[in-house]
Order: sequence, then C-alpha cells, then structure tokens
Amino acid sequence: MNTNMVASELGVSAKTVQRWVKQLNLPAERNELGHYSFTAEDVQVLKSIQKQISEGTALQDINVPQSNKKRTGFLVQKTNSDTEKRIEQLEQKLDTLLQQKQDENGLLARIEELERQLKQKADEGVSYQLLQHRREIDDILADLQSLTSQMKEFTAQPTPETAASSENIKTRKKPLLSLFKFQT
Repeated sequence: MNTNMVASELGVSAKTVQRWVKQLNLPAERNELGHYSFTAEDVQVLKSIQKQISEGTALQDINVPQSNKKRTGFLVQKTNSDTEKRIEQLEQKLDTLLQQKQDENGLLARIEELERQLKQKADEGVSYQLLQHRREIDDILADLQSLTSQMKEFTAQPTPETAASSENIKTRKKPLLSLFKFQT
C-alpha cells in the first residue's frame, strides 16, 4: 500500500504518516520512485502508534512494536528486463552526453587557440604597416630636407641681369627720346 492508502485507512493525513515514519525511524520500504510502500504488518504498527498517541503518549515516548521480519528501510527495487533496458539506455545517453561535452571542450579550446593566433597575426600586420609608414615618412623628410637645402642655395645666389632685361630698359628709352628729338 502507498502512503495515501494507509493514511485513509488510519483516518490521518499522508503528511502525518510520513512524519511518524521519519520521527519514529520506522523501517519503511520505498519503491524505485522513492515513495513509501507499506505492508499489512506496517499498517498494524502504525495503528498501534496511533492508539498510543490517542491515549496521550508523546511522540518521543511511543513504544514501537518490533517486527518479526528484519527490514532495512532502504529502497526496494523491483528489477525487470524493462527497467534494466531503460537503465542501459540512460547510461548510453549519459555516455553520449559526456562525449559531447568533451568534444565541446575540445572545440572551445581550439577556438580559443585560433583566436589567439588571429590576434597575434593582426598585431604583426599592424606592426608591419607602422614600420612601412615610418619608412615612407623618413623618405619624405629626406626629400623635404633636400628641397629645402636646394631652395636656400638658389635664393643665396645673386641674380645676373639677363640680356633681355637690359634690352627692355633700352627699348623703353628709345620711344621717349624720339618724342623729344627735333627734326633737322
């Protein structure tokens, strides 16, 4: 019988039956789901306990009748082939899940390694680009210094009068002289 059936037979709640079993440390058996399973002898013991409580005996002072049959109170497992097959299936699923977890951990480790390598390559690329830019800037500075020195040399030299500039001066004077010349 289960807890609810015993409780209805005794006229108490299922919680009361469970409390009596736990507090009086009764060797009640449990099924594969963890529910209490009571025999007719267990029900007689519970009826005896109920009678003592109704007579005013405190729970800690109750005399629990001894059972002829030795019981441990541990889980009684009824095994059959369906249960064993189900257990094997669950164990296989557990093994599969553990293998998947190991595979996931391996993949995560590989991804982390690839990310590290990618970051290293990116850093190397940036370093190379910075060096290239530095070289280009140094080349431009050298060209600029060369142009600056050439400009200084060019501006430091005196400018000679060219023949064209002296002719311009003379040609200007001629028309003016012709105006003031008298004809004879």
